[in-house]
Amino acid sequence: MIPTLVLKQVVSALFLFSTAQAFDAASKTNVALYWGQNSAGTQDRLSTYCESDAADIFLLSFMTTFSDADTLPTLNFANACSSQFSDGLLQCDTIAEDIKTCQGLGKKVLLSLGGASGSYGFSSDSVAEEFAGTLWNMFGGGDADERPFGDAVIDGFDFDIENNDSTGYAALATKLREYYSKDSSKDYYISAAPQCVYPDASTGDMLANADVDFAFIQFYNNYCNVDKQFNWDTWANFAANTSPNKDIKLYLGLPASSTAASTGYVDVDTVKSALESIDNTNLGGIMLWDASQAFSNEVDGGNYAEAMKSILIDSQGTSSTSSATTVSSSTSKSFSSTSSESASSTSSSVSSTSAEKKALTSSSSSVSSSSSATSSTTVSSSSTISSALSVPTSTSVSSASSSVSTNTPATSEASSAAPSSVSSSFAPSSSETLVSSSSVTATSTQTPQPTPPSTTLLTRTTSSTSSSSTTATPSAAYTDCSSLSGLEKAKCLNANFASGLFNGSPDSCSTEGEIACSSDGSFAICNFGKWVKMQCAAGTTCYAYVQNSDVDVGCNYEAQKNSFTKRDGFMDIFKRSSSHSHHAHRT
Repeated sequence: MIPTLVLKQVVSALFLFSTAQAFDAASKTNVALYWGQNSAGTQDRLSTYCESDAADIFLLSFMTTFSDADTLPTLNFANACSSQFSDGLLQCDTIAEDIKTCQGLGKKVLLSLGGASGSYGFSSDSVAEEFAGTLWNMFGGGDADERPFGDAVIDGFDFDIENNDSTGYAALATKLREYYSKDSSKDYYISAAPQCVYPDASTGDMLANADVDFAFIQFYNNYCNVDKQFNWDTWANFAANTSPNKDIKLYLGLPASSTAASTGYVDVDTVKSALESIDNTNLGGIMLWDASQAFSNEVDGGNYAEAMKSILIDSQGTSSTSSATTVSSSTSKSFSSTSSESASSTSSSVSSTSAEKKALTSSSSSVSSSSSATSSTTVSSSSTISSALSVPTSTSVSSASSSVSTNTPATSEASSAAPSSVSSSFAPSSSETLVSSSSVTATSTQTPQPTPPSTTLLTRTTSSTSSSSTTATPSAAYTDCSSLSGLEKAKCLNANFASGLFNGSPDSCSTEGEIACSSDGSFAICNFGKWVKMQCAAGTTCYAYVQNSDVDVGCNYEAQKNSFTKRDGFMDIFKRSSSHSHHAHRT
């Protein structure tokens, strides 16, 4: 006689098997959700979201600290996991149970590495390759004494790298493929989450030199938002001509509510129009940050995730290879949307060791590319380049200069000044139009790809705009701070910033990606000889401050400005390099 408990478990398993819909990696209608950071303050357990037909891929966010095979990594899943092994590594039994439930429902679950906060990176390709073994044994089909998800085996790894250091990730992805080949019982995947500006400073090398299945491109908090200078064509060109995997699937990455990002949230009709206008050859679907935001954002009787799934299916016709179930939301009419208010949350992230990421320290770092292009940039007065920093950011300043080289092909974009969607071209010699509230024309013969502004996903609501150049009137003479160090250098830089002098001139700059602050506390980055300003997140302002022996420049907490005390690295974005960034991490 079969025990009642066992019988119930068998029936439950059969039910999951019978209702599961097979995942189709080649589909153009998949929805991917980041889960784990509770950005809306309403996060449910993972299995709750997997029970919905609206999503197909779940990205567990994040592993926030990693450096080598000998250093214990740190995981952070906000309110979803707090238990630990004796050495501090998270032990997430509930998530482990939910991973199995999700997989039984035909969903894919990947672990995301990186995020906007944390200390991570590799010193070399060989170190990264060794770390592939750690990932495989802890989370994949290998064996380890401590496995945070127990005997649950994830479906792959996502790289949400934010620190502008691309070292090792292509090698890591390639090594993971070797481990994947050892387990023929299931399919494993590799994904990356670049910002929309091409090429991405952190994952660009990986995307150009490794076999990546999915690219979750973030079209928010940047000038290439869907509702601004949308550059999908640039990425379609990458997929066709640069990616080693010609079948790579590109995902339209969006914030799932107005409180999920500073800029880039768009209504359903806008998304529908965007999907109708793009080259969908390599379209994989839509990525949303994050699950808590998507399911709490109500649109026309459903939620934002359901709406996205519906318009994807609608855009591909009435039939879909990725889903046999029609999502309840209708796409034949306009959706009006409202977003739930962001709420605070707590998280547990404890580790006995802390990995130090490889830092590139430079006062005027330049990025060179293996392919050059001659570009001219026109700044016209049609609309405003809108961008924002969601969390405190930093960039180190030192007297030494350095050059970072990448083998990622540079792609120039040609865009109109209209605020609507624009097309891009890929000729070696092209022009790029940046829209701002001023009318200035700048010509550049430099070959570097301009360093883009931040694309960090927010976990709180902020409102910001950015504009090319500033009009602050200097009230004092510029002081050369290069011979100073520590606190004295920070004070010197801040005096220049307060006077509206940036790094020498309020009207121009000489080094692409150069970082400074404006007199009103905005973050500024050099783009084709002009300063582009971006507002800091609420409660933060831009200034120079001391971190260890370095002087960092970026958005930091206002309360710390007077003392320039060392930060703990929390939500450190623009750090020790010309920079950009991405998904925020809740604690």
